[in-house]
Amino acid sequence: MGGVRRLLAACGLLAGQAALAGTVLDPSLKITAEERYDDDFRLAEGTGGQLMTKLSPRFGLEVKDPRTTSEAFYSADLLVRHGSGNASLDHRGGLTLGHELSRRLKLDFTGKLFRVTDPTSLPREGVARSLSPTLYGQAKLSVTERATERLDLKASYAFEGAKVYEEGRAPGFVHTPSVEAWYHETRRLSLGLEYRYQGFLFENQFSHAQGAFAGLRYRLTRPTTLTVRGGPVLYTSPEGQSGWLPRVAVGLERDGELLDLGVSAGHDLVGASGFTNALWADYASVMVSRRFDDRLSAHAAASYFRNGRAPNEGAFRWNESPYVSQGYAVGGSVDYRLTREVTLQGAVDRIAQVGAGDVAAGVDLARNVLAVRLVVSAW
Repeated sequence: MGGVRRLLAACGLLAGQAALAGTVLDPSLKITAEERYDDDFRLAEGTGGQLMTKLSPRFGLEVKDPRTTSEAFYSADLLVRHGSGNASLDHRGGLTLGHELSRRLKLDFTGKLFRVTDPTSLPREGVARSLSPTLYGQAKLSVTERATERLDLKASYAFEGAKVYEEGRAPGFVHTPSVEAWYHETRRLSLGLEYRYQGFLFENQFSHAQGAFAGLRYRLTRPTTLTVRGGPVLYTSPEGQSGWLPRVAVGLERDGELLDLGVSAGHDLVGASGFTNALWADYASVMVSRRFDDRLSAHAAASYFRNGRAPNEGAFRWNESPYVSQGYAVGGSVDYRLTREVTLQGAVDRIAQVGAGDVAAGVDLARNVLAVRLVVSAW
């Protein structure tokens, strides 16, 4: 009993210190129960679609003090297929951290980790197109300094990794340090410069790329911002051969009271696909959210991607190539808040991702999903 008392006393002391420091702990639990019809590509060939039940508890913890904001979460997805009786369990976790080192210096970190049997649930399209389970993670650490009233300087390091659980399949990694500067010409217009290095590692083969880019950020309206980046990238293969490719990125974001909009498109060099060292990638996406009142909202999204061998094999030809993979996804949902803690959702999704050659496992991950969800915010 003496040990328990000392432990409780220590916990009380720590809690008192946290309170004195102004630290606020906010735990949360959200449970999503879903019934769906799914043409699941993991079903046996010829089985067709099935009704499925999905249960997803999500545990979160938010920590705040006057200089720091952080949030961590863990979520599990239990999927039970009624027709075949098979079940699968996926895992997701993440951490975000923002800390003000001083009035001008800020530290930010984001990290996410996924262990899934469904690669279409990963945050980046075109990763690990396989029927096998996949481990995928991404993280980014950055330091931003307000050098002057108009100039921001930023140094970042990003990491990405993918491991497909197939015999003889090695993991792939990307290491991306970068530095950038943004000059705020006016309240609406900012001009930027960036240098980026990428190191790709797959099956003990290392390749790398360097790029220099210019950027423009312009606030079209109070809630709407346009960002454009572009410049050349020099890629060097594991064999020492070099080639150039362009990097272009266009983004439009609107965060309004009733309407949110996100549009992005571009061409870039990526890695950590789970199947090869580095890939060129075309991408485009549109996301729209509309809030009608405090209870009712609607959401829609569409995306498309193409990728192939780096630096640009097949990138600028639209005819079929054995080394180019592509896919798209479209979907929509409607949310209705029954009470403060309970929300009812209806959703429909169409996903088509087709692998080819060494870019993927040569599998077709096309599927249709029709789902009804009940989301309960327990605390």
